[in-house]
Amino acid sequence: MNQATQRLLDRLNQLGTISNSPDCLSRYYATPAFEKAGDLLNEWMTEAGLIVTKDCVGNIRGILHSQNSDAKHFVVGSHYDSVHNAGKYDGPLGILVGIELAIYAKEKANALPFHLNIVAFADEEGARFNTSYLGSSVLAGNFNLEWLDRKDDDGISIKELIEKEGNVASIPNYAIPADEWLGYYEVHIEQGPVLEDKNQSVCSVKGIAGQDRLTISWEGMAGHAGTSPMDLRKDAYCGAAEFALKVEEVGLKHKEKLVATVGKLNLFPNTSNVIPAKVTHSLDIRSADKQFLNQMVDDLNKMATEIAERRALKINWDLVQSNPPVACDIRLTQALTNAISSIGIEPTNLLSGAGHDGVMIAEVAPITMLFVRSRAGISHNPLEYTSPEDIQDAIQVSINYLENLTLAFGDKE
Repeated sequence: MNQATQRLLDRLNQLGTISNSPDCLSRYYATPAFEKAGDLLNEWMTEAGLIVTKDCVGNIRGILHSQNSDAKHFVVGSHYDSVHNAGKYDGPLGILVGIELAIYAKEKANALPFHLNIVAFADEEGARFNTSYLGSSVLAGNFNLEWLDRKDDDGISIKELIEKEGNVASIPNYAIPADEWLGYYEVHIEQGPVLEDKNQSVCSVKGIAGQDRLTISWEGMAGHAGTSPMDLRKDAYCGAAEFALKVEEVGLKHKEKLVATVGKLNLFPNTSNVIPAKVTHSLDIRSADKQFLNQMVDDLNKMATEIAERRALKINWDLVQSNPPVACDIRLTQALTNAISSIGIEPTNLLSGAGHDGVMIAEVAPITMLFVRSRAGISHNPLEYTSPEDIQDAIQVSINYLENLTLAFGDKE
């Protein structure tokens, strides 16, 4: 194992201990553990020789400037928030590979034809507000101001959290203008079993599936669990449960083109001897075919309406976020493919079913991604694991990719 890989593993393990829970890794956006992890990433970027800033949403951005003051920005990034009960590789691996790239570029004194940016994005998972890509949308200049009013389970809004760091009016100031982007690159664990099946450490990504996130609420009538006749109840949970099974049914029917999940559920009054009066839950639905995705969302909406009417329930259907499928850039991906081939790995190009910050960046710049093998394809789970050998391959491929870009754009930018 070389020095860069050992340093990355040490840092990955250190970040993996920073959690809001003593029992598992949990690092929701704008929580104490999140802030502590951000401070550490800031420190490591500074040690790597980067000029580091933190914006009002919590993005940590380090820049190694090109000698060419008119150069464009090439961004390497990933996120440092997590889901609850997470693995330690999802997100931080990509940031730490980026820091290793910066160390390499600084040590080699490369005359970079672009400004190299290493970015730790604030909130990709959307676990706290059910709204993904807060950080990357700020850097891309497409932050949706309607998100500011979204609240977490404790009634705290995104706006309140941002104003602890600065003024929401300053959000546009942190964007890289569209005409100043050269491209974006992210290293991420695969979160699937294909690379393990192929016995291959890394591969390029051809695109990211489209995703809709919804919040659905069912309202019925509370009643005593012991005295309310079964045939006269308006049980909000039973309506939500019937719908969740419909979601599974639709997902199984179209399993080649679609995945759909009800992952978060809140009941009121949430008491064992009271019939639930209100249930709110999430719906996460994804497909690489946007038209098909739209059709399935419409179909599920009709199913939910039918269930509500039959059970005499009220329903509220709220589309929280909708992101179209994204294609990775052909030219940049070819440079990455060449970097993969250069270490003796046969190129493979996979579609990502998971969302990534590149979704937001793709609106203003060409993007590329590198997948790294994750054991058994496990992700969002403490069993998440990527071997040191595969991480070393990811670092080397990224270095070779940086060299390829330096050659490709050296005389043109």
